[in-house]
Amino acid sequence: MISKVLSSIYSWIVIVVFVIAVITANSFYVVSTLNDLSALEARLFTTNRVINAVNRLHVAVLRIESGQRGFMLTNDEKYLADYTQTLGVIGELMDEVEVSSFSSDIEVQNERIERLLELTKAKVNEVIQVVELIKEGKEQEATELVESDEGITLYKQFENLFSEIDSSERNMQGTHLANLMSLRRDSVNTLIISSATTLLLIISVFLLLKINSREHEKYQADLESVNEDLESRIAERTQELSVYSEELARSNRELEDFAFVASHDLQEPLRKIRAFGNRLESGYNDVFDERGKDYLARMLNAAERMSMLISDLLAFSRVSTRGKEFGDVNLANVIKSVMSDLEIAIDEKSAQIDVSDMPVVRGDKSQLEQLFLNLLSNALKFQSDGVTPIVSITATDATSEDVKDILISDDHDWIKITVTDNGIGFEQSFAEKIFAPFQRLHGRSEYKGTGIGLAVCRRIVERHNGQISATSKLGEGATFSIIIPKDSDPFGTNNNNGETTHDA
Repeated sequence: MISKVLSSIYSWIVIVVFVIAVITANSFYVVSTLNDLSALEARLFTTNRVINAVNRLHVAVLRIESGQRGFMLTNDEKYLADYTQTLGVIGELMDEVEVSSFSSDIEVQNERIERLLELTKAKVNEVIQVVELIKEGKEQEATELVESDEGITLYKQFENLFSEIDSSERNMQGTHLANLMSLRRDSVNTLIISSATTLLLIISVFLLLKINSREHEKYQADLESVNEDLESRIAERTQELSVYSEELARSNRELEDFAFVASHDLQEPLRKIRAFGNRLESGYNDVFDERGKDYLARMLNAAERMSMLISDLLAFSRVSTRGKEFGDVNLANVIKSVMSDLEIAIDEKSAQIDVSDMPVVRGDKSQLEQLFLNLLSNALKFQSDGVTPIVSITATDATSEDVKDILISDDHDWIKITVTDNGIGFEQSFAEKIFAPFQRLHGRSEYKGTGIGLAVCRRIVERHNGQISATSKLGEGATFSIIIPKDSDPFGTNNNNGETTHDA
């Protein structure tokens, strides 16, 4: 019965949860007890602070009054030394009493201490007045002021209120001390019970693990024989997969060759369609009516779009199949070359292109030119009417957050290149869709293109073991972020006899 229980993962989950619950409950109880102890100790400290503060104030008042009496009887200013020194600190003592009252556990104590401080000020002022009259030679007025019983009345009120405050705080201190001693006894008992409970649970879990270990050893032999059988099956399956892999590679090569040949063969009839269409347009334009001219224009436009589509498909397929060997590439020179190719478009739109310091990376120069050509062409193309294109290209070292999703992030040093424009932008929900082939966010009548350019960009970046992403808001431009290693080998295989086409 025990073996069946221990063989179930749910049983172990219940056991573990129970153990954790008991230990957690004990821990919370111990922590709660410790918090109560700390709270009581803090209250004792607060009560003691109030008692000490009012006692020091009481002693200070007595010393001031004693100095006054000695000076009054002897007219000797040496009796004023202690008086003067005490007057210098009486303000600090009163502030200390006032601050200590805020933390007192007795509700009416704050009002009592305020009254005590008022009596202290009145008593000190009365003593100072007597001393000053004597210093001015007005002994008679000083004697009359003393015999008026004003000082005695003030001191009696001060003394009674002091005794009331001191007595109440000492009673509260005794209560806190009794509670503290009781709580300490309870905490010792709590600690003993918690330790015993935890020890019992640990012993029980150890025994259960021992029983489970025996059952595990029993099944280990059966598992070893099953593993041997599985290993033989895996070896057979691996051999089959190797054959399938070779067949798949051969099939892919055939498909790539077919796509290349088919694309070239498709271009030839398109050239003839466009050539004869141009001849009809130039030589027989007067013969056609308006409808015929419209049909001819549509035919030529469709042929041109088909030619562009085939060229873009060739560029897309050649990224992986006809890429060149990697070498050191100065990205500054690459961007300068691309800007030279786009010089006419840049001048026509009076575009402003800002390029920061760019690093040297290991890559395929032709494909990196294709990458920046596509991105810059899109930045110039997708602009609102009347808006001057502003494009910024920056390069920085990639952070750990930038490369967290890249499996080989620890194998290389990485850079982050951003291309930011002030174009029409797009909804962020389309940020992934724009990198898929033939995906367009606008009609052909608005912006020309086949929807292949950004798909080519992604394949180029992935061949360089990197990632490309886009962030944008509609009407606020777009930012394309490219993260590639500074030094790496191409992802997958290459055909060095091919070439990379430039098609934005």
